[in-house]
Amino acid sequence: MVYEKFDDIDWVTPDAKEFAAYWRSLDRDGLVPRRSRFDPTKIHSMLPAIAMYEVVSRDEIIYRLAGTAIVDRFGMEVTGRNLLDFWEGEARERAAASMYECVSRPCGMFTKLTGVTQSGEVENSYAVGFPLLDDHGVCNRLVFYSSEFQFTNMRLTREDQIKTLSAAKTVFVLLD
Repeated sequence: MVYEKFDDIDWVTPDAKEFAAYWRSLDRDGLVPRRSRFDPTKIHSMLPAIAMYEVVSRDEIIYRLAGTAIVDRFGMEVTGRNLLDFWEGEARERAAASMYECVSRPCGMFTKLTGVTQSGEVENSYAVGFPLLDDHGVCNRLVFYSSEFQFTNMRLTREDQIKTLSAAKTVFVLLD
């Protein structure tokens, strides 16, 4: 796993950098802010591409919120579903380990994602995410922002849903 300091990350896109800066600005008692400190209205233009997860266990990472751009990309509602169900084999194990690392260490993550649809179309995006504490002070929440959705072809998303995900160039962000 590759770790970099927050200030050394190449966020690739201005909006990913803005999301990271917003998370970093949240009030906190330690390294990780509470979920209640995250106010999506402060970054309202990013809401369609925000996802929130609850890390229940290494095998269960539940979408608690999925913005409209996320739902459109997948071609289905994903709220309440296990994120890991979109990953196969070793990629699933790596995704689970990466997400769990974010809440257990804790740290942030910046990665390039590839989604493959049922018909084999490929879509790429970047995702940046950070941990949050729940109402009891437990670090088991993650908030992610996805940007730069790149499509190989236009598709009817409800008819050609994302089947699998994979990640490349994952960098873990050290929290300060």
